[in-house]
Amino acid sequence: MFIIHRLGLCPQARQRFALRPLTVLVLNALAGICMLDSAKAEIIQFNSALLPDGPGSLDLSAYQYGNPVLPGQYRADILINGKLASRQDILIRANGDGSDAVVCFGRGLLELIGVDLAKLSPQVIARLDTGETCLDLSEVVEGASAVFSPSSQQLDITIAQIALRRDARGYVSPDLWDSGVTAGFLSYNLNATRNRTNVGTYDSAYLGLYAGLNLGQWRLRHNGSSSWQKTQGQNYQAINTYAQRDITPLKSQLTVGEANTSGEIFDSLAYTGVQLASDERMLPDSQRGYAPVIRGIARTGARVSVRQAGNLLYETTVPPGAFEIDDLYGTGYGGDLEVTVYEADGTEETFSVPYAAGAQLLREGTSRFSVTLGQTRLDSTAFGEAKLMEGTYQRGLSNFFTGYGGAQASEGYYSVLAGLAMNMPVGALAFDLTQAETRLAGGTAKGHSARVTYSKNIVRTGSNFALAAMRFSTQDYLDFNNAVQLLGAEHAGLDTRGYSRPRSRISATLNQSLGDWGYVGVSGITQNYWNQAGSDVQYQLSYNNRWGSVGYSLSLNRSRATEPQGQGKMQNSLMLNVSMPLAFGGSSRPRLSARIMRDAAGNVNEQATISGSAGADNQYNYGLTMDRSGSTGQASTTVNGTYNGSKAMLNASLSRGANYDSFSLSANGSVVAHPKGITLSPHRGDTMAVISAPGAAGAKVAGYSTLRLDGNGNAVVPYLRPYALNEVGIDPMGASFDVEFTETSQQVAPRAGAVVALEYGVKSGQAMLLNVTLEDGDTLPFGASVVDDRGVSVGVVGQGGQLYARLKENVRRLRISWGSQLDQQCSLPLPALKNDRQQLHRLDVVCSAGKPDSRVASNGRVERT
Repeated sequence: MFIIHRLGLCPQARQRFALRPLTVLVLNALAGICMLDSAKAEIIQFNSALLPDGPGSLDLSAYQYGNPVLPGQYRADILINGKLASRQDILIRANGDGSDAVVCFGRGLLELIGVDLAKLSPQVIARLDTGETCLDLSEVVEGASAVFSPSSQQLDITIAQIALRRDARGYVSPDLWDSGVTAGFLSYNLNATRNRTNVGTYDSAYLGLYAGLNLGQWRLRHNGSSSWQKTQGQNYQAINTYAQRDITPLKSQLTVGEANTSGEIFDSLAYTGVQLASDERMLPDSQRGYAPVIRGIARTGARVSVRQAGNLLYETTVPPGAFEIDDLYGTGYGGDLEVTVYEADGTEETFSVPYAAGAQLLREGTSRFSVTLGQTRLDSTAFGEAKLMEGTYQRGLSNFFTGYGGAQASEGYYSVLAGLAMNMPVGALAFDLTQAETRLAGGTAKGHSARVTYSKNIVRTGSNFALAAMRFSTQDYLDFNNAVQLLGAEHAGLDTRGYSRPRSRISATLNQSLGDWGYVGVSGITQNYWNQAGSDVQYQLSYNNRWGSVGYSLSLNRSRATEPQGQGKMQNSLMLNVSMPLAFGGSSRPRLSARIMRDAAGNVNEQATISGSAGADNQYNYGLTMDRSGSTGQASTTVNGTYNGSKAMLNASLSRGANYDSFSLSANGSVVAHPKGITLSPHRGDTMAVISAPGAAGAKVAGYSTLRLDGNGNAVVPYLRPYALNEVGIDPMGASFDVEFTETSQQVAPRAGAVVALEYGVKSGQAMLLNVTLEDGDTLPFGASVVDDRGVSVGVVGQGGQLYARLKENVRRLRISWGSQLDQQCSLPLPALKNDRQQLHRLDVVCSAGKPDSRVASNGRVERT
């Protein structure tokens, strides 16, 4: 802008050059522009005397009515009032010569940039309802503007804040959620093992499967496993099969078939039936989990900052009066928030907001629900299935209280739960009561239980504490699983007096940072029974620290289980781990790990492992382990290697001891069938993208060191975040030199379980870097246009007469022009060159003005890159 003012451009000229390609940016810096009155349009006239080649060197008439931008589709970074919002395809409407360029806005793009459609005029709504997709933004919102810069591929949108929706941070409109394409996939985990001992040879194999088929809005899924043993043969187990789809207005998922309840209020249950349950992933990131609403009052236009343990979490500006911040991101266990209001007059006010996150806490005004109807699948018991009806509901009542409740019912059983979760300065506390009734053969068993959970994170001291306690307050209380087992046992005619009935259960966890002295953790659980003596006890003490590059840890485990006759014996075990990098191997230095374990019988086991990676992409992993058993005194050795390929992950392992040897092979990956073909992937995902760039085989997928486009130019990108914008990129490194990407990154917001298809533009042809001169030795004018023998533009001449072009195999001549006169044009024939996909052809050539033929310079050459 400084250069434009120095050159004397008037404001109208600066506005006309809002759409500015790279060539015009240079022209703006070199030329003065003035505006001439016109009855039809503003005319811009360049002072070509300031161009490097002097007056008449380049025909600038194409720019006199503004910057020409050819009509078509462009990939652009979209900035809204200076802030990057997303990267999307946009459509430019223009005349054939690129004049009068306008960015097209339809309903989808308006939703994307956050325009509040409810505030638009009836006329604009009517045009959108008819399916019109090319409105000028200034026609939609008064005073708004959209400025596209092809040189930087940016679309700068300026729009009044009042015209935008007040969306939470991270909000993605459901209109942008992509249901994906019709596709099927099969993820597999295959393992085969052969063990040979003094007794004989034992062979076994395992195949785990996860299959899916997407049809429109529905997603069909199946989990299963097949095991084979030499002596027992093959057995296939179907784990679950279900169909699922989004219910967008309710921010929930409808599941039909075999699945599991969430376990948030009641214990998780496997069922066959139908479920409708909230899906928190459909909320913006800033609305997921729990965070308090911050309320305050500003005397002036003020800046408000929110900190936690000295870290700045959030900052915004607010007008005078009451303000509310309700879109903080959840931060795990929490920690009190420090809020500072910086007034415009220089004064400050600071206050704190308690923040202790708990499993049951929800944000104020938000809710969560689930309804399940069907029958249970109790694979661990032979007593068959039981009918199941379950409903749960949670509601954030305020910053401090969340209410929740639920009910379960089956034949001969029902239970009702009610609870309250609290966010307090001393921590997050939740308390609930459950009343249950079971109709047994010997009479009705009624009882109730109480549950308390507590958690507190003290950021200042690095302390994190969690406690869960459950009391089955009466002997006749039975939860759903216990009741179903007892009812099933009675139906089978079995004696139920020996079934354990839990009385109370307490679990606690404490993690404490010691600063430079390391990190210590303590966890424990104990449980006792109404009809059985003694109690189950288990706890663990661990310590971790680092000395330079050497890491070490020490852990102690103690456990005791009840026995029919009473208390069992306390079992103790101790383990010491040490890990350090070795001094060779460069950036991929291997690591040495040593482990010493002492079990409850006093036996000491020693183990040492060397592991590392190799390859340009660290695709090879290896390990060598030596072990000595304390109980037998015998040593064993294990060698393993893993290959992380672009199509599968393969592993092999060989172990040998005094009386045995073992060999195993495994493979993991997925096969995805989609409209572009069949693609193999080493990853096992559910929500994924199939990217397609025909002709670009070998290019890397950004963010995955070993994932590359296959021979068809396709690859599967796993682990996309559903209902959020994901950046999916391609790294051209590895693709052949005769292809060029017109785009390398796209954004997509898939629905959960979707397989979205992303196509990337690719130009193919022989890459050439030409140093072009005229017959008299002069350099071609900067900015001269270049077309091939079909009239297709292949670029412009750069500084010093250099031309970079990617040409089709059958192109034999280029036409270069820098004006409409005959002496402002020349013809450039191209030599017949061998098409090498890994070469850049660099040639010195001569272009003959006004002649049908010209020649290639004698020093034309090909340079390897």
